[in-house]
Amino acid sequence: MNSVVYPTVTAGEKVLDFERESEYILVLSARNPVALVRGRYGPASTATVSIYVDDVNEGPILSQSHYEVTVREGEEPGRVIATIRGHDPDSHPIRYSLRGDTKRYFSIGKYSGELKTVQALDREENSTYTMEVIAVDGRNANLSASTLVTVQILDVNDNSPVLVGDYSWKYLCTPRREEQALVLASRDSDGPQHGGRLNFSLRSDATVRRNWKLTPINDTHTNLSLNIPYLAPEVYTVPFTISDSSSPPRSTFINLPVTVCPCNIRGNCKMAAKQLQGMPTIQSAVGILLGTFAFIGIILVVIFVRLSYQNPKRPSRTSQERVPLNISL
Repeated sequence: MNSVVYPTVTAGEKVLDFERESEYILVLSARNPVALVRGRYGPASTATVSIYVDDVNEGPILSQSHYEVTVREGEEPGRVIATIRGHDPDSHPIRYSLRGDTKRYFSIGKYSGELKTVQALDREENSTYTMEVIAVDGRNANLSASTLVTVQILDVNDNSPVLVGDYSWKYLCTPRREEQALVLASRDSDGPQHGGRLNFSLRSDATVRRNWKLTPINDTHTNLSLNIPYLAPEVYTVPFTISDSSSPPRSTFINLPVTVCPCNIRGNCKMAAKQLQGMPTIQSAVGILLGTFAFIGIILVVIFVRLSYQNPKRPSRTSQERVPLNISL
């Protein structure tokens, strides 16, 4: 007695994709587990099965999960710095947008995916920007994909070095004291590639270079000291330049007031130095202030006097009643 065996169909392990294959045709055949003694398998032992794959709207797919972009600071706005690539399996249009660009420094083409700068970027303000690009299915806003974009700002030499600190209260003793100097500090906002070592140099003037000396301490500090044994007590203007190490360098010219005065044995200044030419003294400033107040007072007195003449007082009725009438009989 032959047993009947029902065919079993098992699903494949791969996910069906309508865009790759929309229809599958399978031929199923039935076989007896025991070899036939007589006869052959015919058409009745086979069956043809057609499988149709329904199309389902799928979300867009982006070519990269992370984009890294470099831009020179100060680059002209409107330049395309990257193009986000994506495709939709259903050939639907893709709409692109940005998320996380809180300062709105960038823009992206709605359908082109072109990422552009909206304004010039400053590395000293922010050296790295990170945002997210969202790609949305053109027919179903619930279907989307995203990718991370990191923008690195390349440094350019767009800042000049500056002098840092307040030196108005400092002084140098005369005659010169060994090891006494003003420590000058400087700063450059650019990166090490352009800032690097900052160089101090006195103006090319014979008198300036005879009286003063600059001695570097490190990349950002230098000593300013007297170059001669004695200099008359006074407030001097020392002209010098601070330059960065870029090529070509950026420089800043400084006119630094420096007080030179005689000192006691402890190194304390014993007398006030002379005022710089053109600068008012305290006495002259007080005199100017008092003179201004006096002038304002005179103007106010004149105004009050004029007002009093313009509005004379009328005699009162009571006073008129007390005056006797002159009646001649």
